[in-house]
Amino acid sequence: MTFVRDDLRPLQRRVAALLAAVGILFALIAVRLWVLQVMQGPRWRTAAENNRLRRLPLEAPRGTVTDIHGEVILDNRPTYQLLLFPEEMTNRARTAAFLTSLGVAPGEEITARLDKACRTSHLPSVIADNLTWPQVAAIAAHRAEYRELEVHPATRRALPDGITVAHLVGQLGEVSPEQLAANPDLRSGQLVGRSGLERAYQNVLGGTPGNVVVVVDAFGKQVSALDEEPPVAGRPLQTTIDLELQKEAVAAMAGQVGAVVALDPRDGAVRVLLSQPAFDPELFAGHLEPAKWRELMDDPLKPLHDRALQALYPPGSTIKPLFAAGALRDGVRTPSDTVFCTGAVNIYGHPYRCWQKGGHGRVALEEAIEVSCDSFFYHLAHDAGIDRLAAWARTFGLGSATGIELGGESSGLVPDDAWSRKARGHPWYGGETISVGIGQGPILVTPIQLAVAYSALVNGGFLVQPHLVEGHGAPPRPTGLPPAALATVQQAMELVVAGSRGTARRLAALDVRVAGKTGTSQVMRKQEGVSWQQLPWDERHHALFVGYAPVGAPTLVVAVVVEHGGDAASVAAPIAGRIFERAFGPRAEGQAVTASLAPTGQAAPLPAPPAGRPAAVAGQIAAARRLSPGGSGVEPPGPNPSRR
Repeated sequence: MTFVRDDLRPLQRRVAALLAAVGILFALIAVRLWVLQVMQGPRWRTAAENNRLRRLPLEAPRGTVTDIHGEVILDNRPTYQLLLFPEEMTNRARTAAFLTSLGVAPGEEITARLDKACRTSHLPSVIADNLTWPQVAAIAAHRAEYRELEVHPATRRALPDGITVAHLVGQLGEVSPEQLAANPDLRSGQLVGRSGLERAYQNVLGGTPGNVVVVVDAFGKQVSALDEEPPVAGRPLQTTIDLELQKEAVAAMAGQVGAVVALDPRDGAVRVLLSQPAFDPELFAGHLEPAKWRELMDDPLKPLHDRALQALYPPGSTIKPLFAAGALRDGVRTPSDTVFCTGAVNIYGHPYRCWQKGGHGRVALEEAIEVSCDSFFYHLAHDAGIDRLAAWARTFGLGSATGIELGGESSGLVPDDAWSRKARGHPWYGGETISVGIGQGPILVTPIQLAVAYSALVNGGFLVQPHLVEGHGAPPRPTGLPPAALATVQQAMELVVAGSRGTARRLAALDVRVAGKTGTSQVMRKQEGVSWQQLPWDERHHALFVGYAPVGAPTLVVAVVVEHGGDAASVAAPIAGRIFERAFGPRAEGQAVTASLAPTGQAAPLPAPPAGRPAAVAGQIAAARRLSPGGSGVEPPGPNPSRR
């Protein structure tokens, strides 16, 4: 039986009370909303606009770089950078004028940076580095007016030895759009390696940036931090460079233009890598101004050009030990074969002169290297032919990049008939072979290639891969050169220093036994009776020396090229001697010995080329081809400058 309640009034009263309570609650909410949105609306609207979230990048400190002994080559220093938040900038011209007045950068550069920041990303962009304290203070004082600006602590590269290691460590530059697209871990405005060790080991030195999300008030002051992702610093990198030897090379090359490379011939570890003149690496510690970049690019001495790896030079007489080793291997010559040098030889009906007027008399292979007799190697080149000379050069790695970690390395040029037909459109002429036999004509090498080639001469016949970090060089590759041939050439190079007629006799004064070979490569033909000191700087011959020490168990090969140095014996050889003395001689006594190795008055540091006159390095290939016979098939008669 179902019970039906007739009196519903109690239930109705409860429902009415409930509805009244709900109504009152909604009325209160409506009143509160009206107060917040109407009565207090301007206040809260201002507060909402003035409190903003900012995502600040946390830059990852780059890894330090040290030499083989742990001496610091590349470090970091604290600095302040200026961030721009594009979405908060209301008047671009006003902001640009403010930053220009502070001296952050020239007006045009500031405008370009602001335009780029607004165009590339809504994230904060770095528009200035290395702010001074007055600039930091001025920006802080105007924080309320320029809320789009934020001074942010950061680190920048510090190089205790500056230009001493400029080309070695390389440059930093702002990440390119292509790099941003290829690597999502990179950020707009971030500095990455563009050359040298900074580029080669970007994955080691670069680290991983972080970020922090903060709340800022109307004055740009941080109120609180909401989230933080800490950066991961770059890892340290120890190189094979010996900083003391690098400094000695810089001191020895003072005022000169050229390059010095020193290797351990046993494994290819690089001890010195120097190109002169160098640039100031502090210019690349932050964002480089276009005007500074143009100044570097317009410099006639090309300080950004890494001559140790990229410059091409005719090897001159430094090629003779390499050709001698190849000739002994292939039976083209024996140690006892001789040539009678009268000061000139006649081949193809034309005279080719030796550097020694009057000649050297009868010389065998060892004596020919000791006195750098051109006549001996004229006949050798004639008997071997260009294709065999090219094969011998390639045996020592010439004509190919060495494979060092740093980018931009030149391959050089080892000419032969196939190259001539392809590059010049005509067959190889026999007279050119005679020039190549003494390292002239269209044969071009880099200083680091010479160091690798001589390493193979003295390490038992193995081609090493030069490297700047242990474990990054490929295992040495055998060249197939017989020990007897190498021993003969080594004995000849010992006579270059220790022999009574050796062209580098002044190095015999060192405390360590040194061997090697001088070379002078021709830039342009010199008139009879005109000394090289009388020529303009950029018309003088290049001076070269490649040597090794200690004799018998070499651990260091040094290659020196001095552009337009004139005479190898008095300019290039003493530079190598100072490096050997620093490496092996007593430090206390080394200064006296080093003083005796200073260039003579005739070979004093050379003047810079006239302003506006381009450095001759840019035209090395053209110069080499200008010297080679053109159409006649023979070398025109004239004095040969391949002295020593």
